[in-house]
Amino acid sequence: MRYSFKIGSAWGIPIELHITFLLLIIAVFILSYPHFYLFFIILFLFLFVVFHELAHSVVARHYGFKVRKIVLYPIGGVSEIEEIPDNPSQEWRMAVAGPLTSLVLGFALLAVSLLIYPQFITAVLAFAVTGNLLFDLATLNISLGLFNLIPAFPMDGGRVFRGLLAERIRYSDATRYAVYLGKIFGIVMVLVGFLFPSYFLLILVGIFVYIGASEEAEQTIISTALAGVRVKDVMQSEIGSVNPQQSLTEALEVMFKNRYHDALVEKDGIFQGVVTWNELMKIKPEERSALRVEQMPLKNISAYEDESILEVNKIMIREKIDLIPVVDKQNPTKIVGVLTSEAISNAYEKSKNR
Repeated sequence: MRYSFKIGSAWGIPIELHITFLLLIIAVFILSYPHFYLFFIILFLFLFVVFHELAHSVVARHYGFKVRKIVLYPIGGVSEIEEIPDNPSQEWRMAVAGPLTSLVLGFALLAVSLLIYPQFITAVLAFAVTGNLLFDLATLNISLGLFNLIPAFPMDGGRVFRGLLAERIRYSDATRYAVYLGKIFGIVMVLVGFLFPSYFLLILVGIFVYIGASEEAEQTIISTALAGVRVKDVMQSEIGSVNPQQSLTEALEVMFKNRYHDALVEKDGIFQGVVTWNELMKIKPEERSALRVEQMPLKNISAYEDESILEVNKIMIREKIDLIPVVDKQNPTKIVGVLTSEAISNAYEKSKNR
């Protein structure tokens, strides 16, 4: 992701910090001077946000989903999971893992702090800030967990609510109800922020919730519409391929002519593989005329005409390619068409406009 940089990893999952979060840390550091209590609170809070996001990621991995990375923003963390599970029970379990982790951490810290400072029992009832780091972190974790359990998109609670509903009704209907609830929560937060100026931050949160719910509705509607679109509906029947004996310079010419970002390799009508743009760009320009296509690493990836473009698009994203050859199901070495990322984007835009 742009404007973010890696600060570490956990269980092989990269953790990145967005530049805006770094700016927040600097601003809080300056505003906290000379006591820096707020600064340490923010640092520890976002450490717990990492635990929150790791919980999502661990459950996602348990179900076989790849987690690309975790990115920390000023408004919280985001776990970039390769795909949203089709199984509703998997979705709500992945979603609820984060808030439950925050609540467990919060109540554990609360128990420890009350053992050390039993006089804080009155602060628990008032949900007040005490100035004690351990106690305040406990209440912040509990608040984080409870807030994320609100059944409104884009919070975790919205996905939990949709997942539980989708076990009983259609996924699209479950999404619609969850989106309605999310928008209602967003509007209520904005109204409360206007009516009670001391809670003015609720205006920003409410707008964030409303927009998030709207985007979720749009994405689900489009995905539902595209689920019925087959590869044969949007593929190109005209194929521009290269021979293994051709030079890399000639391969690039074919790619530019056909507006491909990768090169299809075919010999005597038999599909050989795909040479990616990234691999070609690794070769210096002055060396491309001397090297042959057959000397390059090939990706042996293809799709069938009756496959869903959503499933094929997942493969293209995972393999980092912009086109995929469509082969005959009875003869997988025969190319019958080409599906490009541009064609998928066009289908997406048409569904969006409809």
